[in-house]
Amino acid sequence: MVDIDEIYDAAFDRELFAGLLRKILTAMGAQSGMLGWIDLENQARFEVEHGNDPAYLQSYAETYGAHDILRPELQAAGEGVVMHVHERLQEPEVRASVFYREWLAPQRIVDNLAVNLIKRDGMFAPLAIVRTGDVSPFGPEDRARLEAIVPHLKRAVYMQSRLIHQANLVGGYQRITAGARNGLVLLDDRLRVLDVDRATQALTGLRAGQGVGGAGPFEKALLAAAESGQPTAVELTGGLAATLLCVAQPLERDPFGDFAGGAGVAHAVHVLRVDQAASIAFASMAQLYGLTPTEQKVMADAFAHADIAGLGERLGMAAATARTHLHRIYDKTGVSGFPGLCLLAHRFALPA
Repeated sequence: MVDIDEIYDAAFDRELFAGLLRKILTAMGAQSGMLGWIDLENQARFEVEHGNDPAYLQSYAETYGAHDILRPELQAAGEGVVMHVHERLQEPEVRASVFYREWLAPQRIVDNLAVNLIKRDGMFAPLAIVRTGDVSPFGPEDRARLEAIVPHLKRAVYMQSRLIHQANLVGGYQRITAGARNGLVLLDDRLRVLDVDRATQALTGLRAGQGVGGAGPFEKALLAAAESGQPTAVELTGGLAATLLCVAQPLERDPFGDFAGGAGVAHAVHVLRVDQAASIAFASMAQLYGLTPTEQKVMADAFAHADIAGLGERLGMAAATARTHLHRIYDKTGVSGFPGLCLLAHRFALPA
């Protein structure tokens, strides 16, 4: 059949599933097949296939899938149960169906060994191995050979699903940091860079895979923050000048995870742009505290200029009127003065 090690190699490398499927088809004397995962509710799928006619695959998805009178039998089968359809294809009811006459027969499909490697509510991980043309159907020995590797294939698909799940989480974190005012650098326990957000990468030149050796000012600050656990500030000069604050957070982890995926994250270093003003959600503050549109405008101007003395002049209103609006804001937000309002506003800071 196929070497078991090849199945588990594919478990850790999605790109190897295509080659694995081809080897299984060759070993089983099959001309085409498919291995994949299908979410019926969300119409999501991942699959590798070999030997199938693209036009027939498209017509199945668009038209004939709804007429597939054999699919309900596969979906009803228990997880890991290998089925084949040669006998069913000889039945008059099947041969009279639109699915057989217009989709199966033109492809000269003789038999299909199929199995739900994984079966959950509305989700399937099917494997289909198809013989076409002037060939004999699968026999009991073929079914036994496939049954022998089904448990391993099931584990491989599940393991790959878990890896994709983790990749989705990391991708989510990357998208979050891409839109945030603060960047993020992930380091392993040897202080090698596992990941860095794009903004920090552009500012510092840091790259995933490199070790933090403390050569440049940012690397020195990053190293100091990770080793000491204390916030470390650094000023970058040159073309992309910036003032950054590195705040490291050690992470608890199980090193056993390194066995499968390599070195894991040991430090998450938040990189704050302290030279950039924060954007404040003034409209949300106004809604929460019941401020009028004028009071919101007064609050935003006072915060933007860090000055209340020239508030009326900037807004084109009398100084006494501006002060009245300001004190109403203090009362509604429950602060004692302008410093307290500034502290409160900073809690409503938005991502950049």
